[in-house]
Amino acid sequence: MSRLGFTIFYVSIVSFVVMLMAAPYCSAAKFSGKIVDVEGNPVPDVQVSIDSYKGKFIPDRHRFNMNERVFPPPQPAESDANGDFSIDNITSPTVNTLKLFGGFQSDYELISIELQGISFYLPDRGRMMHEGFPFGIEEESDIKDVKITVRLRMKISGQVVDADGAPLSNAHVNMMVKRRRLSGGGGSSGGTRTLDAEGKFTRYVSSPAYYTVSVTYQGQTVESKEILLEQGQRLEGLTLKLKEKIEEPKIPEEVKQQIQGQPNFERRQAFHERRRKGVWAINPANRHAYKRIECQTPEEAIERAKEEGAHLVSINDATEQTWLLSVFGAENYWIGFTDGIKKNDKEWDDGDPLTYTNWDDNNLISESDKDTEKKDQTKYSVLIGVTGKWQRTRSDGHLVNITKRAILEKVDLMIGTPEPEENTE
Repeated sequence: MSRLGFTIFYVSIVSFVVMLMAAPYCSAAKFSGKIVDVEGNPVPDVQVSIDSYKGKFIPDRHRFNMNERVFPPPQPAESDANGDFSIDNITSPTVNTLKLFGGFQSDYELISIELQGISFYLPDRGRMMHEGFPFGIEEESDIKDVKITVRLRMKISGQVVDADGAPLSNAHVNMMVKRRRLSGGGGSSGGTRTLDAEGKFTRYVSSPAYYTVSVTYQGQTVESKEILLEQGQRLEGLTLKLKEKIEEPKIPEEVKQQIQGQPNFERRQAFHERRRKGVWAINPANRHAYKRIECQTPEEAIERAKEEGAHLVSINDATEQTWLLSVFGAENYWIGFTDGIKKNDKEWDDGDPLTYTNWDDNNLISESDKDTEKKDQTKYSVLIGVTGKWQRTRSDGHLVNITKRAILEKVDLMIGTPEPEENTE
C-alpha cells in the first residue's frame, strides 16, 4: 500500500482518539459486536483480544505512540453460536489494538472491521492479524455493533511417519516449504520445528500458489509432490513417509564415559513427574501444608486433590494469599470455589467459613450468561496471580486455556508419614 493509503487509513482511525489526552483514565468502556465470514454468516468460537495503551497518534510518523500498556489487560472474548462477542472493562480513554487470540497460531485472518459506521478493509492481512487493528476509545464511550469479518487461513496439515508407518512422535525435524506463484517466481521458508505426539504438523500459507513440503530427519529427506492451493483452500491429511527405518544412534564408548553420571532419560522423567505432582510447603502462620500441582483442567485438579486427601486451597485472609503467591509464584491457580455459588455464599468447598474474598467484580463470570445452556454448567474459580484478584469461569471458558496449575491445601502437618501402628499387648 502507498504512503498516501496508509496516511488515509490511520487518519480515519484518529477520529476515534481525538480526546484521548484530555481526559483521566477510568475503567468503563465496552467493545462488542459480531464476527462473520465473507458471506455474512456468523462465525462461532473465534477468540478476540484487546491490548490497551496510554498513548496518542503521531501524524508526522503515521503511527501511534504506545509505550505504556494498561494493566491488567481486558479479558479476551469468544464469539458464541450467533457470532456475538463482548469485551468489557476496557480502560478509557486509550489506544487499543484488536487481535485474533492466538496470533500466528490463529486459524482465522482478519478481512475487514466495521465500527461506528466506518468500514476498514485491512491492507495487509498478515500484518494486521499479528500486530492488531488499532482503534481508540474515548472516555466512557462504549463501541457497539462492531462487525468483524474473518476467513479461515489457508494451510497445509499432515503427518510424518517412518518406513514402518509409525508416526515420528514429538520429533524435531527440519521442515521446508517451497512456493511457486501462479504468475511465476516464488520462494521458500522453513526451519526446525517439533511434530506433535502423533507426528502431525500444520503450516499456514498466505497466498494461492504451488507448494512443496519437505522434511529432513536424521539425514533422511522426504518431499511431497507439488500441491496447488487456490484462494481459501486448505489441504489436510498429507503424509510424508521416510524410506529407511530409523536407527537408534550408536554412542561411541568414549562418549558414554563422558556422560556417565549425567541424568538419564528415566531420571529426567522422574524429575518432571515430581514437578508435575509438586512439593508440600508448610505455612508457619497456620501450620497448614500447601502444594502447587500442574493440571490440564479444573476437574483434574479436584480429582488430584481427592487422591491426596487434600482440597483446593481455601484463602482465609490477605496475608495467606500473599504467602501463597510469594512461595508458588504469581501465576493463575484453581482455588476451592466451585459449582453454582453466588457472591454471598458463606463457605468454601471444604466447609471453611468465608472470612475473606478478593473477587474481580468486573469479571465474576468470564462468559456471557445469555446462553441458557451454559447457566447450568459448573463454575470454577481462579486466582489471577498477576493481579491477586479472583475470577470465575466455566469448563469451556478461555481461562481454562491459560490456567494449568492449582494449589492444594492439607491441614495435617506431617505429609507422607506412615500411619501409627495400633497398640498391641
